[in-house]
Parts: sequence; C-alpha cells; structure tokens
Amino acid sequence: MVMTGLKATKVEVEVDGTRGQPALIVIGLPNKAIDEAKERISSALTNCGIRVRSIRTIVNLAPAEVKKTSSALELAIAVGLLKMYGELTWDTDRAMFFGELSLDGSLKPVRGLFPMVLAAKEMGVKRIFFPRENSQEVAVVRGLTLYPIEHLRQLLGFATRPIKPLLSTHSPQFSRSTDDVFGQMVGQEQAKRAIQIAAAGRHNMLLIGSPGAGKSMLARAMRSILPPLSEAEAIEVTKLYSLRGLAQQGLIVERPFREPHHTTSTAGLIGGGHTLQPGEISLAHLGVLFLDEFPEYSQSSLEALRQPMEDGRVVITRVNGSVEYPARFMLVAAANPCPCGYQFHSTRQCQCSEREISRYQRRISGPILDRIDIQLKMQSIDPERFAQQETVFHQTERARQTVALVQQRQLKRQGKTNAVLSYKQLRQFGGIQPAVWHFCHGRRVGFSSPAAAI
Repeated sequence: MVMTGLKATKVEVEVDGTRGQPALIVIGLPNKAIDEAKERISSALTNCGIRVRSIRTIVNLAPAEVKKTSSALELAIAVGLLKMYGELTWDTDRAMFFGELSLDGSLKPVRGLFPMVLAAKEMGVKRIFFPRENSQEVAVVRGLTLYPIEHLRQLLGFATRPIKPLLSTHSPQFSRSTDDVFGQMVGQEQAKRAIQIAAAGRHNMLLIGSPGAGKSMLARAMRSILPPLSEAEAIEVTKLYSLRGLAQQGLIVERPFREPHHTTSTAGLIGGGHTLQPGEISLAHLGVLFLDEFPEYSQSSLEALRQPMEDGRVVITRVNGSVEYPARFMLVAAANPCPCGYQFHSTRQCQCSEREISRYQRRISGPILDRIDIQLKMQSIDPERFAQQETVFHQTERARQTVALVQQRQLKRQGKTNAVLSYKQLRQFGGIQPAVWHFCHGRRVGFSSPAAAI
C-alpha cells in the first residue's frame, strides 16, 4: 500500500521467475528508494539462509499508473519472492505486509503506518504484519489481527511458530500540567480575556506589543486551556503525524501546538517536498499554529496562508502530483509594533521613523489581517506590578473551565465553533444588534464577517 496524501492505494506484489540472465527487476513506477531495495532484499534473504535463485525475476507493483514511493513495500516484495521460492507455504490471502528491511533481515519502522492500517481495515484485510517498533502507533486500531515482527525469520517460521498478536489498547488518557500558567503572568488581564475568547471560538488572533509585554508567554499559555481532542479528532491528527513519522508514541490526544521559526520555508510551512509531505499548518490541524515575529516571515509564506485559513484545507500541486491535507488550525501570531519594538512602550522611546513603521506594518497584508478575528495591542507592564501582592487562585483552571463551557454552548447551539460559521449562520446565530452597528459606525470601527460573530 502507498499513500498519496491521506489517500491510500492498495498495491499488489506480483512475482514471476523465468529463464534468462539472472536479475531482479522491479516494475510499476518504483522510485529510487524502491529500486535500491533490491539489494537490501537480496542481502536480507541471503542472511536468513535463503538462496536467491539465479533466474530472471520480475516484480510487478500494481496498479502500474501509481508511483510507488514507500520503503514499506520491501517486506511485501520479500514475501512475494519467498512464496515463489516455495519457502512460505501458509496462506497470505487477506493479509498485508509493511516494513523496511535491513541487510540482516531485521525490520525498521516505517512512516505512515497508522493511516495505512486504517485503510487496510476498510478494504477487508484481516491480518497485518509490521515492524515491532511501530506497535504503539497502531495499538489503538481494532478489528484487525496485528502481528508485530522484528525479523524476516519470524515469517519463515510462522506456520510452526505463530507470532503473538498485538493486543489492542484503549486511547491514552489526556493528562494536563497542574502549573498555573495564567497565574504566572503579571497584569495583561485584557489579553487573558481575549485569549479565552479566541480559544472558545477557535478564532485567529494577532498580539501586537513591545518586547517583554508577554506575547509569547500568553500564546503558549493557550495550550493549557484548550480542551483535549475527541477520539475522532485524535485519529485525524495522528494520521497526519504518522505521515511525517511523528506518531510512534501512539495516538495523539493533546491538541497540536506548532511554533515554526520565522526562517521556515514556504514548503516547510504549507507542505510539499518531493514526496508532498504535510507542512506545519497541517501538523497544527485542530490545534494552534503560533507564528512569533509574524512580520519577519517571508512574504510568500504569509500570503500562502490565505486559502488554508479560509477553507481549512490545503491543496499542494507539483509537477509530480497533487495532494490535499486538512489544515483547520487556529492561528496565533505575535508581532512588534515597529522595527525597534518600542512604539507603545511606557518608558522607552521608539527610535523608528514613520516611514520605517509604515513599511514594517505593511509586511502583513490586508487579506491576511482580514482573516484574523481578534487583533490586540498589548501595553508594556508597569515594573511596580511585579512588587504587588497578587490574589492567589488558579487562574488557568478557571480559564479552562470557562473555555470548555463556552465551547459546549456553541456546539449545542450551532453544531460548530464561531470561527467556522458561514455568512448565513452568522446572521442566524451571531448577528450584531443595530444599536451596536451604529455605535461602531460612529467611531469608524470596521468588522469583517467572522469578527461580527465574536
């Protein structure tokens, strides 16, 4: 089986041996990794005591029109050769084999096993043989007999020495940190309130303030108040992480929080590469994408966020194919108000000219700002506040309960959070009263459609 994005294609391995010049030929649009696998498979068979026959052997990977790019096919090719040699006599129908072979016949873990196993289940497959190091990743899948193996020799002796199946486990329990992250932040009560509103409605948010105002700390505090993923959401997120080889610890139950550096390339942020892998926006699916120093990202990277922020998905098209990944993330961006950062500071003087400030702020285009529902200017903190005695209570726990309650009300009322409401649903559930419109119009306050629902 091979994955094209999140779409799985069943690959059948056909092996035939004829007289002729001894060779092992793989056909069916294999890439360089699979072409090199011929040497690994031959060495693995030899080191398992299997004589590689001196015949012309053709391995066909069907369907022929689908490009084969995964090293996970190596175990299936080896099984096909063993069946042709008569070394495997047990029935391999309704079974699938995944694994990359080492030269000594041991199996290495593979990427993308979780979505491939789920797809195999839908195809009616009953048995899966896979590398033992991927056991935690697929342990939550039920309805299949899963056989973790460490070495090719285990398959050779499967008929007489059956492999112990992997026992399915329940989804791991979500455990939160007991630290009071909000309580560690001095002041910024308005910002704390805003981040709770953003978390409850899954609204995009932009924090603007001087260095030291607490923008990054506040953004990272959001992960402590977000509700955990549901089981269906956890499976959806784990599929994406499995494609990148990041799910070997099992099902992901905590909402993702991704914070790529501002030097990240557009392909790294959006997705791509020669195998069209998911990028940071897809790894932040159903979670938070935190972009610190927002204006410092390249213009192409920022503008590439437009369509995913609007549609909740990203379509990556290259000359070698096209894939679609989900990207329903909540953007939390942080930025300085000017190049030196001290335009709004209470004690330090800004050294930037109006032209420099204008050029700096124009790095974030209007279409991107229009997709950010909450834009907040954070003032610098008065140093005297650090010496004052603060009221002792668990602010993070209170904020977490508030977010959970508000989000439950949104889901009960409209079946989704406020951030993804359509225009018709905005008018139905979240319209602004005429008196409020007149108040905002008199003060020249502009609202985008999503902002009107907050």
